[in-house]
Amino acid sequence: MLTLKSVATWCVLVGAVFLLGTRRVWAAEATGAAWFSLDGKSVAAGNVPDDQGLVRKFESPVLGVTRTARADVQGTVLLLPGGGYSILDVNNEGARTAEGLNGFGYDVAMLEYHVGAGAKSRDAALADVQAAWKLLREKPESLGVRGKRRVLMGYSAGGHLAARFEQGLPPEQQPDDLMLVYPAYLEETAPGGSTPAVVPPAKIKSRLVVIQAADDRANWLAGSHAYVNAWQKAGGYGLMQQLKNGGHGFGMKPGLTGDAAEWPAMLNYFLENGPKPGVGPFNTVLPWYLPNVKGRMATFEKDKQADQGAVVFLGDSITAKWNLAGVFGDLKVANRGISGDTTRGMLCRLQDNVLDLHPKAIVYMGGINDFSQQPRGTAETISENVQLMLTQIQAADPKVPVLVCEILPAHFMPLETVRAANAAVDKVVADFPNAHRVKTFAAFLKADGTQDASLFVDGTHPTAAGYEVWKRVLEPELAKYARVP
Repeated sequence: MLTLKSVATWCVLVGAVFLLGTRRVWAAEATGAAWFSLDGKSVAAGNVPDDQGLVRKFESPVLGVTRTARADVQGTVLLLPGGGYSILDVNNEGARTAEGLNGFGYDVAMLEYHVGAGAKSRDAALADVQAAWKLLREKPESLGVRGKRRVLMGYSAGGHLAARFEQGLPPEQQPDDLMLVYPAYLEETAPGGSTPAVVPPAKIKSRLVVIQAADDRANWLAGSHAYVNAWQKAGGYGLMQQLKNGGHGFGMKPGLTGDAAEWPAMLNYFLENGPKPGVGPFNTVLPWYLPNVKGRMATFEKDKQADQGAVVFLGDSITAKWNLAGVFGDLKVANRGISGDTTRGMLCRLQDNVLDLHPKAIVYMGGINDFSQQPRGTAETISENVQLMLTQIQAADPKVPVLVCEILPAHFMPLETVRAANAAVDKVVADFPNAHRVKTFAAFLKADGTQDASLFVDGTHPTAAGYEVWKRVLEPELAKYARVP
């Protein structure tokens, strides 16, 4: 779960990444890197880079290993720098990235794969990553890398290489995460046809994250979008985070500006927040979201003791924006809404934000954000997350009443889609004796069955009058279940 401590740590880690300056850092004597051949034998050094940190004269494939100094080792990243299969950027996309990932708690094995051999480069590089991944999976001790998680990360041509390698892997051999940073060539089609040359694996275990700038090459952006869409259609968790600017090849260069300066924090966010319990989208990554979470978590922590035994309202911005002070008279209430949250996000913070308060009752409202995030939420994913929440609540206290409010109509979703999600949750709630359905959906419709826009500020969030409607529907249920001595 995203915590206040983890958010605060980002600032330190990202600052450290960009303080690396312009020195050449991918030399064993400078970084403490250990070098290995692809059969796991120690070698003296890697390919020699020029003063720009680019390998232009390739000799042989090697792994440069750097290890995190943190005690809580999270796992190991197999890192594939880019360079168009002609050179390798072992500085910004190698050493600086490895140093940043080490700061995030990961050991890093940076692969210097075959380049500069013309048409033969791609297949030779694929053989290199196959050998490196086999070594990493089967004999990690030979490289001295640690941690349970395995991440495959590639830049540009390295992103293309990572995706090409992944498509041939069975689930048990796939990485936990496939991280592609401004991948190239994914728009290419198979010889003699129109289908993509690189496609997702037939059965997906990995979580896919693509990070790319909107001002990258149009054909490469189109290829990335198509690849992520194919991943989602195949049933995998695939997310594309598009930066407003940054172009191509920004890597972890010092002095980045705009959205590109924020992407290492995004990278750490994705690494810290996956995989998680539940299904569907986890949380959004928007400029306002991370500071908002930091502030809300700080407030929750500060109020934790004072809110013990309260009726706890769990939800997203619809809940967070409701000033509950005095709304229900002398009833003690605690607001645990976070703007942008999804049902999966609420599941992940249920223990800390709700159950640790030993609530008198729980009022839940969530699900609308699931429809607007990736991978796109459905009636099935929403109801499954609600079921997991109710199961966890029941295990903690089978007597605590849970008032499960229906998702409200929203301007950006067809009413039938919202109705289907509410119907799916109805079936889940019926299986839990301590859970009770609150019929909020119809209360926000006009007589003709369409959304009553007068009750919403922006088509999604209630006006003051809208909150009065919610209060009117909820109050009898609170009187029945939460005001019992």
